[in-house]
Amino acid sequence: MNNEDISTKLARLERLYEQARREADENAKARDVLLGRISHELRTPLNAIMGMSELLSETGLDSTQANYLSMIGTSTSQLLRLVNEILDFSRLRSEAEDEESEDYTIAGDILPRLHSHEQQALEKDLHFFVYVSPDVSGVLHGVSGWIAQVTQLLVDNAVKFTDSGEVLVQFGRGQDKNGAPTLCIKVTDTGIGIPKESQEAIFDKLVTGPHSRRFGGLGMGLAVTRELVEKMGGEIVVDSDLYLGSTFSVSLPLPRPAIMPSISDAPRGPFSILLAEDEPVNKFMTEQLLSKHGHRVLAVDDGEQALEALSEAKFDLILMDISMPVMDGLEATRIIRSGERTGIDKDIPIIALTAMVLPVDRKRCLAAGMNAFVTKPVETSKLEEVMHEVLAA
Repeated sequence: MNNEDISTKLARLERLYEQARREADENAKARDVLLGRISHELRTPLNAIMGMSELLSETGLDSTQANYLSMIGTSTSQLLRLVNEILDFSRLRSEAEDEESEDYTIAGDILPRLHSHEQQALEKDLHFFVYVSPDVSGVLHGVSGWIAQVTQLLVDNAVKFTDSGEVLVQFGRGQDKNGAPTLCIKVTDTGIGIPKESQEAIFDKLVTGPHSRRFGGLGMGLAVTRELVEKMGGEIVVDSDLYLGSTFSVSLPLPRPAIMPSISDAPRGPFSILLAEDEPVNKFMTEQLLSKHGHRVLAVDDGEQALEALSEAKFDLILMDISMPVMDGLEATRIIRSGERTGIDKDIPIIALTAMVLPVDRKRCLAAGMNAFVTKPVETSKLEEVMHEVLAA
């Protein structure tokens, strides 16, 4: 074989390799789009089911009806967990996903996302405790979204595998082996526990523990947790014995010392809210829940109607869906922020209220000029907190 034959074959192999790489990239993008679409289509009716269940729970049910509603709530939570695990599976496979560090507080950015887990614990008659050490109660710096997700996944795992007793969540300050400051997160439960021989395998993808069949799930939560912890330069360990509970400990780098946050006078409401939502059930449900909390709500079907309403009346803030006909939420937000429509306050707070939950969706919303990003299904208490934070800022 001469040199020309070798060069020809090498060139052919390089072309085949480049073609395979392009096809793999296209398949990955198609997979992410599909999973994002599936997540959106599932979260939209889930948001309505959870919201309408909350409204129904306040209508004076008898004990039998309340029991039925509780079963609906349990099944809905299980379905939401599966939807989240499917999305987490996509995120694990995406090497390009990245997030930026930012200032955050545990009380303002992490704890509100544990409300639903606390409610699930109370429904199982579990004691649920949270302790935040004073030395991490101020403003911290890091990837707050990932830190919140790690905490949520660990707490979800604890509540899921604990039938009696308690779940304890602790935030404190520590040091790594070089003496650098760290944020320590510990989640302790009195649940089923993990045998020693399974404690490493539980962090692998699609691997479940010996009792997981009874509790359900895809076995992705702890794999996602370790992936995120490692991306942040931290480590996670587990201390557990079968039938004696478990403690998961996370240690994350703490870039700079905590400082105490300044105190601001946050408006208490009620607020005048413009709701842009095209799905009829979700629009009715959200309007009813907000109205029950004393807010004045005007609901419209799309971005163009939102612009018309803003030119005719004054509102404290906007809850903006993203996927809407005629004009979507992103385009409506860009027009508001541009100031090109006369009579519209271009600085009005805008909160994305959407079933689109991928990191790229959040970035698109913030880049368009939105102040906050809230995903469906959303708890009323969480939405109330976000509205107060945005208006206070």
